[in-house]
Amino acid sequence: MPRIVAFFACSVVCVASTLPTHAEERAGVVETIDAENGIVMLSDGTRYLLPQSLDRASVHQGMQVHLLIAR
Repeated sequence: MPRIVAFFACSVVCVASTLPTHAEERAGVVETIDAENGIVMLSDGTRYLLPQSLDRASVHQGMQVHLLIAR
């Protein structure tokens, strides 16, 4: 399962940090959250492993998100 390296829940984001060169950007709407296992599923059916440092209580269904994914 792809691992999220950055999770953004805002419409405009500027990021200046060191990210893996093979990171991919994704955007979507949160469909379900499995907080116990740290998995989020977007409305297109893709599932991603949330970073352990992310406060999972801040993620909710219907949230528009932008993700940077480590491959």
